[in-house]
Amino acid sequence: MSSTTLTVAAFFDATTFTGTRHARPLIEALTTHDLPPRVLISGNAGSGKTTMLRGAQRFLTQKRATVSVLGPDTDVLDVPAASILLVDDLHLLPAAQMEGLRVRASDPDAALVATSRPWPHSHALSSIARHLERSRPAVVLGHLTRADVLDYLEANERTLKPTCLDHLLEVTGGVAWLVSAALAAHDDRDCADDGTHTALGNVLEQSVAHRMGVVDDDVRRTIEAMSVWSDDAPVMTDDPDDVESVIAQGYAEGLLLRSGRPVPVVRSAVRANLSARRLVDLLAAMPGGMDPLASRNGDWLADIRDPRLSPALLEHGDQLLESDPVRASELYAAAAETGVNSADLAAKRAQAALSWGDVDSAAQLLDEAMAFADRSDDVSARIADVAAATWSMRGMLHTGAGFYEAFPPTTAEASVRRLIARIGVGEAGAAETDDASPDVQRAAPSTLGVAMNLLQRGLLTSLRADHGDAAVADLVRASHLFTASRSAAPMPEHPAIIAAVAAISAGDLATARAVVDAAIDGHQGTSWVMSRLLLWKSWIALQQAKGARSREALEASVALTPKAAARDELLLQAIRVGLARRYEDAAGLEAAWERGRDGLLDADVDLYTLLPLVEFVSAGARVGDEAVTEPLFSRALALVEALGRPALWSAHLRWAGIQRGILRNRPESLSPHAHALVDAAPHSGVAETMAKAGRLWTSVLAGSVDVDEVDAAAQSLAAIGLRWDAARLAGQGAGRSDDRKVSARLLARARELFPQEKPAVTETPGENAEAPAGTVESVLSERETDVARLVVEGKTYAEIGETIFISPRTAEHHIASIRRRLGATSRSDLIAKLRVALSQTRPFADDV
Repeated sequence: MSSTTLTVAAFFDATTFTGTRHARPLIEALTTHDLPPRVLISGNAGSGKTTMLRGAQRFLTQKRATVSVLGPDTDVLDVPAASILLVDDLHLLPAAQMEGLRVRASDPDAALVATSRPWPHSHALSSIARHLERSRPAVVLGHLTRADVLDYLEANERTLKPTCLDHLLEVTGGVAWLVSAALAAHDDRDCADDGTHTALGNVLEQSVAHRMGVVDDDVRRTIEAMSVWSDDAPVMTDDPDDVESVIAQGYAEGLLLRSGRPVPVVRSAVRANLSARRLVDLLAAMPGGMDPLASRNGDWLADIRDPRLSPALLEHGDQLLESDPVRASELYAAAAETGVNSADLAAKRAQAALSWGDVDSAAQLLDEAMAFADRSDDVSARIADVAAATWSMRGMLHTGAGFYEAFPPTTAEASVRRLIARIGVGEAGAAETDDASPDVQRAAPSTLGVAMNLLQRGLLTSLRADHGDAAVADLVRASHLFTASRSAAPMPEHPAIIAAVAAISAGDLATARAVVDAAIDGHQGTSWVMSRLLLWKSWIALQQAKGARSREALEASVALTPKAAARDELLLQAIRVGLARRYEDAAGLEAAWERGRDGLLDADVDLYTLLPLVEFVSAGARVGDEAVTEPLFSRALALVEALGRPALWSAHLRWAGIQRGILRNRPESLSPHAHALVDAAPHSGVAETMAKAGRLWTSVLAGSVDVDEVDAAAQSLAAIGLRWDAARLAGQGAGRSDDRKVSARLLARARELFPQEKPAVTETPGENAEAPAGTVESVLSERETDVARLVVEGKTYAEIGETIFISPRTAEHHIASIRRRLGATSRSDLIAKLRVALSQTRPFADDV
């Protein structure tokens, strides 16, 4: 044994758990003859500070040094500077003694050996520490290494298997008092067949539980939260400014590591000893939300067998189901892991999953709910509502509506949700309300109840002739009140969307936009509804000929929900096809159609998706691919037929039939749709406008152009939200008139009704291209500038003519004129020069 080891052995009691690494600096401080002993011993609870100080006292006594031990009545200023003053627990001393010690510590010739915890902090303690550390670095205790433990075992003639030592250091984090407790409790017989050291863990957890019981309440509550939450969750206290103080206290008590995280055995001890109520409170308050069963500590929660845990988890989940469905879902999952399996829990988990847009999980959980279904009123109502909403999002509202037959509504609100579904799929008896049903429970009016009543009345009114405006008014009010109610109940379709679709169908795009904007601002419904509302905002902007706004809202929706459900995907692809049909060339439309047509295969048609279908019908006729839309179009016609051909819902569908016939040059296919619009015209201004425009359009195609009638019809179409069709009617009228004044007037009207997007062109010109003098505007006329932009985009004569409502021959004349003006010798030279000139042009606003 080395001399250093002998000195340490003489210095310390054989049972002391303080090794050479910690003892050597103290021994050096006590045995350096040219300097007075001055040293601070710092460490957390149970680290051996008092033991080291007693060892120092024995050592100094044996050396016959003059030693003074600070007692309760000691006056520090009376202790001679040459006497070695030993002070234990510096952090607990009264202010008078602390002040005396501060004065003594400031004297470099005064001997002083003191111990202290790293907390609590005080000005006097910090001053004493700084003065002592000017003479010698502090001896810092509290964390032990593998070498420290091996030295201790050797000194006490003990051995420990390497695997046991590794496990011991891992669970204790090397914290001295826990390592000491673990070594004292370790018995090879306990871990012979148990590598996890269960028996040892139980002993340590009891020690931790005892210490947790005597620390300050703030520290205990914080450590409890940190032990239940994930390692990356922020530390939270009643006062955020106290975070560092609480962590320092936890470390000083030997319960937290320097990083501020719980020692592993402390974490497991807290989890094992928390009451069910406290545990659930902590899970419910978990910052940022997380699934406790997915933490790095495995399924610890499932091992807790407190019978009160599951009901408490369910109670907290119920409280958060509408306000924070993600957190509620985590609590419900935890309840399921503890052994609870019921139809009610599965239905609630399905509702939570649907609320944040996980449609597939919601459907799977609904299957579980059906397997456990006990047919109680509450469970049945929840299953029906969630199933209808889930299957609606899957693009199969008809399947969802069927759940209301299996689980009839028992509340007035559920009856309205059933009505939404039944009308949505065109059930002939949907107009018969459930008001007289004895099974429907009535309640005092509430904001949600009034909203649902208005929604019901508006929907029923929308099916009647000549009541479109009244229906829209009720539906808009219903949407506003539904938003105000803060309800997150599952809906087959949301009030704002129903109101917006009705307003668009009534030709009132301004109201449609207002109701959707209000729902977005008020966060109507659950989180996933926002992405759907943004899609409808994009759709409305598309109909208003505001391409940039449409794209902006579309991008915002995709950013929120990158993978849309089938119902949203149908609308999303319809918007993309609509943008391509209006603003891109034939190739762009073909590409958008190919990307979007699959959405038609994944979703069925219902009353609330007729408008996207209308866009697909027109685009399909344009690209010559009607086969994919024909079955859906036929079903849509059958749906409105079953509802009694309500003008509000059927006019746009009939207009799509007329447009398809015009685009495919099939006049015979227009007849049934034209007759339907004529029949509805006495009861609907929209149908009347469409009927008149359809008649004029066929006349124009036949070569008969009445400029006043065509102009008026175009303006009327634009007034009901059909600006693109209005511009096309005016443009075709201009192209088929031999009167130059008539053509000029109708072309001007076409451009006014649907101005073209004109983004700046910034491509780099060819190496040999010469920039023309001045900008395009200074060389070309306004019409030639429009043509020039389309030439650079690569459009053909026919595509240029269709885009800006001129004939292909006129487009050819404009291009020839442009070539002469710019001195271009070839088409490639023309494009290169146009790119240079257009790059110098002020960019046009994209918001058309």
